Amino acid sequence: MTDLNYEGVSLENVPFFEKEKYWVSPMNFMDETLEKSQVQPKVAIHDVTLRDGEQTPNVIFTTEERIAIAKALNDLGVDRIEFGMPVVSRDIYEAFEEVARMDFTSEIVAFLRAHPDDIKAAADLGVKSAIIEHNVNPYYCKHAYGLTHDETVARMANAIKDAQSAGLKARLMGWDASRTTLEYLKRLYSDICQQVTPESIIFVDTFGVLTPAAMGHVVKSLRQWFPNVPIEVHNHNGFGLGMANLVAGVLAGASCVHGALLGLGERDGNIPIDEIAMALELLYKIPTSIDLSQISRVCEMAQRISRFKNQGTKPISGEFYFQLQAGVVIHAVEKIAEAGLGSRTWAAFAPEVIGRNGYEYLLSKVSGVRTIRMYLKELGLEASQEEMTELLEIVKEQSNLVKGVISLEEFGFIARDYLKRKGR
Repeated sequence: MTDLNYEGVSLENVPFFEKEKYWVSPMNFMDETLEKSQVQPKVAIHDVTLRDGEQTPNVIFTTEERIAIAKALNDLGVDRIEFGMPVVSRDIYEAFEEVARMDFTSEIVAFLRAHPDDIKAAADLGVKSAIIEHNVNPYYCKHAYGLTHDETVARMANAIKDAQSAGLKARLMGWDASRTTLEYLKRLYSDICQQVTPESIIFVDTFGVLTPAAMGHVVKSLRQWFPNVPIEVHNHNGFGLGMANLVAGVLAGASCVHGALLGLGERDGNIPIDEIAMALELLYKIPTSIDLSQISRVCEMAQRISRFKNQGTKPISGEFYFQLQAGVVIHAVEKIAEAGLGSRTWAAFAPEVIGRNGYEYLLSKVSGVRTIRMYLKELGLEASQEEMTELLEIVKEQSNLVKGVISLEEFGFIARDYLKRKGR
């Protein structure tokens, strides 16, 4: 029986360890490090793959692909699917028509400019939910659109009113909000909310220029100023802080967070849905609607359709996450499993949690004898300890030559030739 209270580090009935499922940090759950008093009872996940994701350079979705991704997102369990802009192209409009007839659990959302034509197109489609977008950086409003502050307020307020009159749940999305001052944002949204009450206010860090501390303060401030309007966050990843900013928004009380499959999106991309769900569920114990076991399947599908390949080292769904080749690592993994601590919880979480099947042990110049033994067993071959050590040296030389790993098939040729020369 394995001791699960070794050196005062207990693995029994704790939030950071579940055998064969996950093993994260106990430090996450100390009173000093986990403040969840502002976290909303329900934190929704809004997916933007089919709109912002299609703004990724060289990513284009056909009608059929758009519908297939929407179905996969519905299976994954996202709360809302931002399906695109109906006025952009005929194929998006037709895909809207088809998906609107489907019995989805996920809410289908249209992305609209603060313009009567966009609102009419969404209403004609029978869409029930929409995001109304407009820039809220006063410099852009003046120089790009020729709008004064009062004209910006009127355009946004009137668009929300028109959308609501057309039967749409209208959410207000002011982009480039993080490059204004907080005081200006308060004035702008106060002027709008005096005329109309949107379904929610979406705070957008368009260029990923916030720090986590700033995001937390902004969300807390917006919630204080507009207590009857839910606050959402839409982050980009300009300085690599997108995920940290998203979590800061959740801990400050954001009721919904935006993300995309594979982190697709314009410029630096959006926050990957798989990372959002796994971080909230495992590191903070904040439940989401995501079916974690669907993550791998849906991400692989998104890669095939978008032709956008994840970096191997990407968190959660990167292809390297469960590939092990260092001999010292594989030795430790096997020893932990033999000790009864689980064969799947060497890493932060088991492959099966996201719908993958086990670890893949790779053979290369950094491998050890244990991996040689495993590969021999897989091939139905036997060798002595001395022979396995010699085989390992041959593998290391070959790995250097090919500058990569040695496949099972390649190792089979090496091992059979070696054993034949040994008279085996």
